[in-house]
Amino acid sequence: MDQVPTQTRHQLLPSTPFVIIKKQLCCSLSFVFILISSVVVFNLGGSFSQPLALFRFGFFPQKLIPIPHKNACDYSNGRWVRDNNNHSIQFYDENCPFLDPGFQCRHNGRKDVEYLKWRWQPHGCNLPRFNASDFLERSRNGRIVFAGDSIGRNQWESLICMLAQAVSNKSRIFEENGSPITKHKGFLSMKFQDYNLTVEYYRTPFLVVINRPPENSPAEVKVTVRVDEMHWFSQRWTGANVLVLNTGHWWNKEKTVKMYIYCLSFHGLSFAA
Repeated sequence: MDQVPTQTRHQLLPSTPFVIIKKQLCCSLSFVFILISSVVVFNLGGSFSQPLALFRFGFFPQKLIPIPHKNACDYSNGRWVRDNNNHSIQFYDENCPFLDPGFQCRHNGRKDVEYLKWRWQPHGCNLPRFNASDFLERSRNGRIVFAGDSIGRNQWESLICMLAQAVSNKSRIFEENGSPITKHKGFLSMKFQDYNLTVEYYRTPFLVVINRPPENSPAEVKVTVRVDEMHWFSQRWTGANVLVLNTGHWWNKEKTVKMYIYCLSFHGLSFAA
């Protein structure tokens, strides 16, 4: 359970009683929260050395409000297409030293290669092939943060292995706290020392505080999700140049009501899923 440290826990539950409101209100507010928290936050333009620096990938707009342009392309708008060339198969590698054993499909006995024959095709343009060296150079002196659930962790681990391809001396890549990436609690921070770049992961599936229910709650309320207070891990995200949030598939009945997890908020308003 993602709880705040003991010394601050007493501040999370106000003394005023909570009022349980109907299921529909929780679902509506949760859906709004999901839309907000599932955004990939990019600081665009500028350099990492400046406050609120913008992350320069080269093919993103340089202003927060995009200006229509005949060559503009939304890389998030597209679909997966079949690709029968051997490029993906040829360069697929499970020898990344930072890859969890459970993700090594071939080493674990998978015989087919059909899962390698797909690529993302944006509508109206082509996606440039990933260039690890260029990515590392553009990311120099920066921080890339993934926060949320296991999907975010998979993305974090994938990016590390993709970037590691451009680093000949893998000992120059390490977990800053000496933690093994296969067995971890809380957060991990991989340092690419030659570029002064960290790629970080924070496990907090709901992105907000998870805690005990307030006094006099109905018996079915075992755990509360404080939708109006970010998880204390969020303090560590300050200053990140890229912040990727994943939480969406946790906001369903199987992971809330059926697990006796209910939603609460401050200011006298409380509600149950």
